[in-house]
Amino acid sequence: MDLLPVDKAEITKTARATVWLWRPARRVFVTRVAGCLDAQGATAIEAMARRVVAEDGGIAGFHDWEEMTDYESPARTRLTEMARDLGKSNDVAHFIVRSKLVALGIQAASVVMAGVRVHHTRAGFEAALRECIQQRSRTA
Repeated sequence: MDLLPVDKAEITKTARATVWLWRPARRVFVTRVAGCLDAQGATAIEAMARRVVAEDGGIAGFHDWEEMTDYESPARTRLTEMARDLGKSNDVAHFIVRSKLVALGIQAASVVMAGVRVHHTRAGFEAALRECIQQRSRTA
């Protein structure tokens, strides 16, 4: 993704996944996961999400999980609880996924998390991210 150069990301490598984390603009948080997300990867995502909310007062999440094959139950629980805790600070959460299992988990989490949008094409996901970055950069 040209919007997110790898050298600008915080990277967490675990035994089962690689997690990239970016903050391309105020209140914008982007994740990319390849492999099976485990508790260590989910902890990295949660830590940065909470930092964004603490520093910026809210968050728009963009989650490139197209290469995520699965995720462990503790990771799913941790991220769902975080979404519930952040509540109204969570402006919107965009996802792109390929795995049907991951998509089911997102659908379940949408019960406690408002503003969930699942994109079926990379072009749609990137367009939404680009628009959000431009909008938030202008208002910063």
